[in-house]
Amino acid sequence: MTLLYTKSQTDLIRQKAIDKYVLPIVKKVFAKYPQINSASFAVAQYWDDNAYDEVHNFILYSVLDIPDWEAYSKSENEKELGDYKNWDDYFDNAIKDPINLPGITEYQDEIDREAWEELEKEPNFYYWNGLGDDEIAAFAAFCKEGSNQCMDYSEAYTPYAILTRTDNSIAVEIVGKMLRPWLDGVRPERDW
Repeated sequence: MTLLYTKSQTDLIRQKAIDKYVLPIVKKVFAKYPQINSASFAVAQYWDDNAYDEVHNFILYSVLDIPDWEAYSKSENEKELGDYKNWDDYFDNAIKDPINLPGITEYQDEIDREAWEELEKEPNFYYWNGLGDDEIAAFAAFCKEGSNQCMDYSEAYTPYAILTRTDNSIAVEIVGKMLRPWLDGVRPERDW
């Protein structure tokens, strides 16, 4: 296994991902939903039709001071097809989350869709590719081993940062633990 980046380089890439990708999305979501107080940025690494070692991200939103992953997991496990318009919604992880999002009609995975689509048109927005060398090198070490595309998000993803609404800003706390330190800065494996 060869490295693409040094530890200090991967630290900078992770900070750039928070500053240029996560924070802009969360700011827009907080502006649109004043009742949402926190967000958890999480990562997972698994093959998903595109590449062997793709790194995915998910942001869990909550009215609580810290998003409740256990409540979200329970919501995932209790979903029934009757709650959704069609099978695509069911398999796209459209979850009704009464603990984290009481009174909010959007599903967790829909809350930031509008913000993301708007921001990706801006020239300084960090576009999270998942297949990119930067995302894999910087975040693979923080992902659980053995995740796959058929797992629930709460099972596959690991929180990396907690973002909390403050009086006039957003506080960011890095909570991610390096689960596979030998992958910090790793050169992605390509199967294409």
